[in-house]
Amino acid sequence: MEGLRASSRPSDQTQLKQNTEADTFESIEAIKEARIFNLRMFHSGASTFRDFEVLEVDAFQDGALDQKSKEPIALGISICHGRYGCVEYHVSRASGLGASRREIREATAVALALGGGVVKWL
Repeated sequence: MEGLRASSRPSDQTQLKQNTEADTFESIEAIKEARIFNLRMFHSGASTFRDFEVLEVDAFQDGALDQKSKEPIALGISICHGRYGCVEYHVSRASGLGASRREIREATAVALALGGGVVKWL
């Protein structure tokens, strides 16, 4: 229990906030700018970007898990990594594939439980 109290000291909370703020986008416009940059890199001709795209497309194909089941997994990973553009994308994809709000909330809750305070902004 002592360890739990130590993590709530103001200095620890201040450090967490500083670390989190450094890794976050300030606005939806910043997310859109990052997407444009990613698209330019994809079209740059560098094979690494195309290879990654092929990997991602293959990973999301229906298999033992269908795409609707894979999107909440991707959402949870995106939340834990603080990838806000990816969170937006995977919420949209999950919803488009028929995931309910409840399913999306539960995937978010799992990410919170396993990823810790990173998801405080949701």
